Amino acid sequence: MALDPGAARFGVALSDETRTIAQPHVTVNRRSDQDLVRRLVEVARENQVGELVMGLPLRMDGSEGPEAAEARRLGALLADAARLPLRFADERLTSRQAEREMIRRGDSRQRRRQLGDQVAAALLLQGVLAGARTRP
Repeated sequence: MALDPGAARFGVALSDETRTIAQPHVTVNRRSDQDLVRRLVEVARENQVGELVMGLPLRMDGSEGPEAAEARRLGALLADAARLPLRFADERLTSRQAEREMIRRGDSRQRRRQLGDQVAAALLLQGVLAGARTRP
């Protein structure tokens, strides 16, 4: 399960059982840390998730700022609550890539707003899955 973290929403994507294809799944609104973690743990359990991948919003120079620190903090809370392994993955430009893809498909502005975080999470997860297939 991959997560595209944001201040107001978290996009969630899941892979198929063979860990080949990433699919957008759901967007979870962030009301409080406790509510967010509870809802994400529910999604993980309902879908028999084996690992969490948290997007790490790095700066363009690769350094970490306050957003990355927040993603690390929330990732640790979630991994502890879900009792699942956690890895972080560079998520620079996934939101922009998702936006471009949705525009290319002809999605309306409203639909892009509704699904953009999920699509960004799917792009993040697809990158992680592709990297796992190319490692020896």
